[in-house]
Amino acid sequence: MEAWHAACVADSPCPRMVHAHLHRATFHRRLGAGLWVLLLMVSAPLARAFDTVVLDAGHGDFDRGAAIGYVYEKHLALDTARRVQQLLEKAGLNVVMTRSRDVFVPLPGRASAGNKHGNAIFVSIHYNYSRGGGGAGAESYYYHSKGYALAAYIQAYLVQRTGMSNRGVKHASFHVIRETTRNPAVLIECGFVSNSTERARMMTGDFRNRIAEGIAQGIVSYKKSN
Repeated sequence: MEAWHAACVADSPCPRMVHAHLHRATFHRRLGAGLWVLLLMVSAPLARAFDTVVLDAGHGDFDRGAAIGYVYEKHLALDTARRVQQLLEKAGLNVVMTRSRDVFVPLPGRASAGNKHGNAIFVSIHYNYSRGGGGAGAESYYYHSKGYALAAYIQAYLVQRTGMSNRGVKHASFHVIRETTRNPAVLIECGFVSNSTERARMMTGDFRNRIAEGIAQGIVSYKKSN
């Protein structure tokens, strides 16, 4: 678990659950993205029917999130969420944004938005940080089991579209996905702001487009699995 998000985490899963989830995440990291997508098509649980996507751009206003110099996670997350919004709306889905500008939304308010709509999914978009300056790649988190397949679809397409290292699908107790109980909920980490190579890429609109396309493709493919 990255230290930056430690304040959002509580109620760690039991050791047996941790072992099972880590085993599954390791298995997925070893699969090529293309093979992983094919495996999902034949083995992932069917998606619940939904027509609304609640997009949650992490942080905002005084909460910059991960930051190096003038590169702030709050800006990257919002820009990426807006790009995902446009792609999903073109695909015919209704999109609700927890924030559409640089404002701070408390964690309970974000989870409340995730629970407000029936026939919906909740996707929280973030960028990662490692205090040592290392770390690389994308990873996707879920808390409730009904969010696992959604996280797996998004992770597969995100890695496939961007070429980022596959850090896998992981179980974690982030507030927004733990407290979103009505609908499948996931939190996506779209690369490391602290990694100079990834930071240079994510600062370009082209790469953020690729990230958005991967997330959107994962959501649409998950929906089609119903």
